[in-house]
Amino acid sequence: MKYSKDLKKVHFDMSKYNFTVVGTAATVSIFKVEKMPEVGASTPVFGGSIIDFQNGGMGFNICAGLVSLGCSVYPVLTYADARQHDYIHSFFALKNLPEDGIKDPPENSCGTTIMIQDGEKNHMTLITEYGNRLPASDYFDEQKMEDKFFKSSDYVILTATFPKNADSAVDAIIMSQKPFVLSMRKDKNAFPHEILFKALINANYLFANKTEVDFIVDEYEFKKIEDLFEYGKMKYIVQTMGKDGSIIISKDVDGIYVYDRVPAVHCRTPIIDTVGAGDGYVCGFMYGILNGKTMHECALLGSTLSSFILENEGSVTNLPDEKRLIERFKESRGIGYEF
Repeated sequence: MKYSKDLKKVHFDMSKYNFTVVGTAATVSIFKVEKMPEVGASTPVFGGSIIDFQNGGMGFNICAGLVSLGCSVYPVLTYADARQHDYIHSFFALKNLPEDGIKDPPENSCGTTIMIQDGEKNHMTLITEYGNRLPASDYFDEQKMEDKFFKSSDYVILTATFPKNADSAVDAIIMSQKPFVLSMRKDKNAFPHEILFKALINANYLFANKTEVDFIVDEYEFKKIEDLFEYGKMKYIVQTMGKDGSIIISKDVDGIYVYDRVPAVHCRTPIIDTVGAGDGYVCGFMYGILNGKTMHECALLGSTLSSFILENEGSVTNLPDEKRLIERFKESRGIGYEF
């Protein structure tokens, strides 16, 4: 890919992509409360409406974040809310990226995501019409995973898919023999036991927060997450820990290495909203991988991009371009650091 001098306009070689991203897009309505709801108690809502929504979803968030950094992306996304149709297609058309990997829902579908956010910025997620996405339902068609989605990309990133797409998506990524990046989500519908294990032992990179790491350890009766290295192709496990930064565990011919904890990059404003921060971390980290950075630098790039997400409501509303990301990254490393 070639960049213009102002880094705003990107001209892609359409026969080659940096990333294929497989997952979902979603409409998201956020309700703000002081404390999470309790059975039998009324919960006041201090902000948010079912009518108002933001565009997001793990797959779309990662696509948008990578595109904002000048990366070329092949989006392979399903979505459940027909209200999102024009936005989704316009977004990728304006970026000159393919739309044939976008699976449209039925015309009148309205499967949206409701997120409840408490005063500590914790989230509870409710997904409406989720039953219509399960393999037993025929409301949404299964998305065919075509070879062309994968064959010309450097990396494939898998996030939570519609449950009926999960098995075929994992199989298609394995068949592509491309470096496989798994962005974890604790969802037994999207990642059933057998399918998740197949993804875990074939992935080369795993991104997961502490809750998700603990889930994997319990689900497969590991003693610790490093046990995953014994089963397959995993090379890097990246555990994010919010304000406490992140930890990288790697395996090579010399054994398993745990990097020192990489600190979080601080926001320039108070934290407004944490939705999409984990997806932003994946984007920044993989941008670093693409540019040959060290693991420590990749983690800092991930945290740097997350810091932008935290400063505004919405998972894609405050995405930095490459120039802004690098400027803040340099500041976090110290004056005079060369990217």
